[in-house]
Amino acid sequence: MMGILLFTDDDDFGALNFYSRRPGAFTGDSELAAWLLASHAAVAFSSARTYAEMEEAVATRHVIGEAMGILMATHHLTEEQAFDALRRYSQETNTKLREVARRVCERGSLS
Repeated sequence: MMGILLFTDDDDFGALNFYSRRPGAFTGDSELAAWLLASHAAVAFSSARTYAEMEEAVATRHVIGEAMGILMATHHLTEEQAFDALRRYSQETNTKLREVARRVCERGSLS
């Protein structure tokens, strides 16, 4: 058996374990191949996570912008005032900003 940690400078992803019935199977070229595979897997996991985080950030930004527009139109607020209202409500209720924005989009107001 040979286990290799999957990690980057920023994240730990787990381990990649190799099994063999033959003693000493993971030496020389096979060990190098396993390390290369693990390195590529860690980079792939990191890229996938970054992509998913970017998608979520873009979606969140859109919802916050929509909620700001609703508050601006219904309460005659500036952009800055609308964002401050969302931020304050988020802090006062200990609710994530994206969740507050989603509720505003569904209900049309902060309450």
